[in-house]
Amino acid sequence: MYTAIVRFKLRPGITREQALEEIRHTIPIYRNQPALVRKQISLDLDGGEGCSVYLWRDRAAADAFYDMARPMLRKQTGAEPEIRIMETQVLVDNSTGEVTVAD
Repeated sequence: MYTAIVRFKLRPGITREQALEEIRHTIPIYRNQPALVRKQISLDLDGGEGCSVYLWRDRAAADAFYDMARPMLRKQTGAEPEIRIMETQVLVDNSTGEVTVAD
């Protein structure tokens, strides 16, 4: 599995409600990604940035997704997102009680 961390700028002056409304509109994009296990979004309105953390089943799917999503994020925020993808060696999931360790 692979973890992707995507940092992005928020539009100046955007409110929490506006940001959440924009995020809600993107949910179908993520729901239709079969290789995406999980995604979370965190916002720092005072710092003017957001961060998304994704867990992907494979690297090729992650790369293909960001090739598609990067221009959308750039257009939406007016800035280039910072995308970092790393292999996930250990996953502890307390909601299911599962622990996964890479071979």
